[in-house]
Amino acid sequence: MIDLLPSPTQFSHPSRLHGQSHVGRVMVHAFRLLEATGLIEESSRLWASVYLHDLARTHDGPCHEHGADAVTLWHESTELTNLLVSRRVEQDDEEGIERALTLHCLPNDREPSPDDPDFLLVALLKDADGLDRVRLGDLDPIYLRLPETLEMLDFADELFRKTDGRIPEGDRHFPFLLHAAGRIAGKPVVVPEGLVGD
Repeated sequence: MIDLLPSPTQFSHPSRLHGQSHVGRVMVHAFRLLEATGLIEESSRLWASVYLHDLARTHDGPCHEHGADAVTLWHESTELTNLLVSRRVEQDDEEGIERALTLHCLPNDREPSPDDPDFLLVALLKDADGLDRVRLGDLDPIYLRLPETLEMLDFADELFRKTDGRIPEGDRHFPFLLHAAGRIAGKPVVVPEGLVGD
């Protein structure tokens, strides 16, 4: 379970706003959205998209390029490629993950239409990432896409308030974060089958 999140050293830009703690909370939101929507078939693609989405950021300001840069980083890294393969990401999944990564940091008018095969993956990633905007104080529900996400606003706020700066980053960050998230939710956060390593 340790490698479900990138380590702090994997980020191009060390950051409290877009580093391991942020990606961890986004991962928790993603797993909860998978369960709430029943879209378990998106587990591997969504996990990969969350894992990679901010790795290539070079600063904390507005940036429309870091999603596409994450695609490049992934394809240039044997380590990242092997990790994704070990979590059941197949070659047929790559195009959708690339689109989700590229679009997650672009304006909403660039999103695919609801009948697009990648719409749900993009919506899941953008909503999970959007829920952690509570850390910036500017989470606006009008920009969320899925009705299930709207039910998670209070949880997102409490997860941030009760864990930010309280769980040290590093190898044990995600197990402790999952435990805290389960206490807040009143039930364990389910890690989708196939994502827990050997």
